[in-house]
Parts: sequence; C-alpha cells; structure tokens
Amino acid sequence: MELEPVGLLKRLIRINTTNPPGNEKQLLDVLRELLEQNHIECVFQETAPGRGNLLAWLPVDPDFRNRADAQTPLVLLSHVDVVGAQPEQWKLPPFEAQEEDGYIYGRGSVDTKQLTVMELAAFLSLQDSGIKRKRDVYFLATSDEESGSALGLSWFLEHEITLGDRTFAGTELFRGSDVISEGGGFPILAGGREYYLCESGQKGCGTVEFTVPARKAKGVFFGSGDGMERAMSLVRDIGSRTLAGRTLDTVKLFESSLGGAELSPMMKKILTAMKKNTMTVTMIEGKSVNEVRVICDVRLLPGFGREYLEKELQELAEKWDCTWKILSLGEGYESSPESGFLELLEKATLEVLGKTKEDAQVLPFVSMGSSDGHFLAGLAAGVYGYSPVYAWDMTFDTAVSMVHGVNERIHRDSVVFGCRVLTLAVRRAAGEE
Repeated sequence: MELEPVGLLKRLIRINTTNPPGNEKQLLDVLRELLEQNHIECVFQETAPGRGNLLAWLPVDPDFRNRADAQTPLVLLSHVDVVGAQPEQWKLPPFEAQEEDGYIYGRGSVDTKQLTVMELAAFLSLQDSGIKRKRDVYFLATSDEESGSALGLSWFLEHEITLGDRTFAGTELFRGSDVISEGGGFPILAGGREYYLCESGQKGCGTVEFTVPARKAKGVFFGSGDGMERAMSLVRDIGSRTLAGRTLDTVKLFESSLGGAELSPMMKKILTAMKKNTMTVTMIEGKSVNEVRVICDVRLLPGFGREYLEKELQELAEKWDCTWKILSLGEGYESSPESGFLELLEKATLEVLGKTKEDAQVLPFVSMGSSDGHFLAGLAAGVYGYSPVYAWDMTFDTAVSMVHGVNERIHRDSVVFGCRVLTLAVRRAAGEE
C-alpha cells in the first residue's frame, strides 16, 4: 500500500504529543496500524502509561543471512513527541495542521514528525520493492526525546525487546549499524551552490555547578560579600577563558567543500563552534551572601570527555577557592564524514533534484545541540541526521528558527521530496534493485 505522506503528516500533527506529558501511544498506534496493514512485523514497547516506542523490522533476505557480505543493520530512527506551543503566538493553530499556500503549519512539522513520515514511506516502499535485502532494516519511532529520552531511546537501549521469535537487547540493534536520524537535510546557499547539511556528529552537552562560599562570614547574622566577589571573578574568568579545541575530520571536509564561499552569520558562528569547546555561564544564584552558585552550560567536541572537563573545573575551583560538580554530561560523537552511506544520501538527493554535484552537495557537520544520537556514541554506529527539504522552502537558518519556535511549517512539496530521497537511499543501502 502506497503511503500518502502529506495526509499522514497532517494526521500526526493533529495528535498532540506535547512533552510533558507526551501521550505518544495514540500516535504510535496510527503507525502500528499502517505497518500491520502492510503485513510488517512490529511491536509496541510500553515505557509508561500512554508512552513507549514502536519498532518494526524488515529482515535480511535468507540468501544473505549467513553470508560474509551481509551488512550490519540499517535503522530509521525518529521521535514523535514535541515541545509545547502557545496558540496565541502562531499565525495558524499549532495542532490543526492547517495549510496555507502549500505550507503545512504545525508543531512537529520540522521536529520531527516530518522525518517519521519520510522514514515510514521509505520503509514501506522497501517492503514493496521486492529487493533482496543484504541487511536487517528497522523502523524505530520513540517517545520522550524532548525531555531527555528516559522513556524513549534511553529506555530502549537499557532493556530487551521481543520482536517475533527474537528477543534481543536494544543496544544490539544499533551496534555497528547505519542510522538515519534527525538534525539535517536543511540546505545552505553559498558560492552559487546548494549544500544539504547532514548531521554526522554532535558535541557533548553538559551542565556544571560551582559553589562559592563566603570565607569571611561569621554566621547567618554576620555575612560577608567576599563569596559574591569571588563568584563574579569566576564568571568573568569563565567568559574570557579559551578552552582547548581541535579540527575534526568533519570540519576539514566542511571547509574544503565550501572553498571559501561566504556563509551566513549564523553558519559562521556554527563553523566557529565546531572547532572549540565552550563553557557558558547560564545562572548565578544564592540563598544568602554567604554562598553563591554559578551554573554553566558546557559543550565539548568529540574526543574531549569527563577527564578533560574535570581538569578544567578543578583549575578554576583552586583559583577562586570554590567547589564544583558535574550535574550532567553527554558524550559527543563524530560519524565518518566520508562514509559510503553519506555518498548514498548524496546520490539520492541529486537524482531526485535532477542536479549534478556542480550544483548541489551533501555536506556533513557537527551539531551544537543534543538529540538521541548521543546515546549511540559508544556503539560504533554511523549516525546521520537527514530529512531533506527544498532550498526554496527553507534553509538551515530558517529551520533553526522554527524548531521549538513559532509558526513551525513545511511545504507539502518538501514532504514528498524528502520521502523520495530517503526511499531511494534506503533501497540502495538495503540491497541491489
């Protein structure tokens, strides 16, 4: 059964999966019904009442199951929860999927219900194609990404799941696999060319806390301002501090591909951020002058982990006579920017566009944000964020302003375009036509 992607996207937007509370099961039931109608094996994994993950499987062809040239799995990963929206701020209601001039307005139209639709279209098309699959192909739609994924992908990776006659750990699904996820597909225009950004890595994201006590205080009634003075000095020090950095393979390819073409102000900032670690003060608070807390956001390039961060924090703490602790820290990752899988995505994109590499190119980049991809950092998976749209619909700059923003929207033609690109790429990645 051929999927009608625009109609399905509208239907999914109209199911309010604002997280919290999420209530994603109603939407996942719609997807499960479509999969079962197409006779595809799938299972719903409940992680909390009304919440969970949906996994579907197209197995490797029996002729390839035990052959040396059988490949590792291909996973089509998306999340179906969304952040909140204030209707009075929107041009059109955020959960009605109203269409104006071909643009579908709705929360999740760019983050990431459009990706769910594109991946499902590719998955169903693969089943109908008759292609002999050289690898297992999975479709995984998760909950709770917008609130940390404790009831979504994180849960999936920490538990076993039974699909048909197989029971396996969630990590087994992803180990060494190729993964299409969120975070890319939005073009930038530079030097007369279109560059379709593909997220091939993420910086590690974390939060740290310094506690600066007043050393000269003599009880609650005789406080001292010396703690605040040192806290302000600490804040200034953090603001002027230059952390270590390195040039990732992804950044080398990014810059060489652009060949010095002028970038937008936003992309210039992103390119700079892809080269260095950062620590940014986000909050200063204290119940009294006797103790001040300084909260910082930390973004670390792949290859810089907890040990590096602890050394930096300890140096600052000794300098300003305070203590520190790491409240959270996710690991960064970098998938190969020159993989054969990226080449497949690029060839499919150019073919559907009807353009050559002289006109357009898929360009990997490292994201500053954090999505479910970082949970796969230790599993040797190649994770690539890609849900392509037309450049005339939205550029990367436009998309970034709509994600978690107001008037999130996508043109119906871009929905169809993304489905065609991923369908072609998935077919070729799964086996020979």
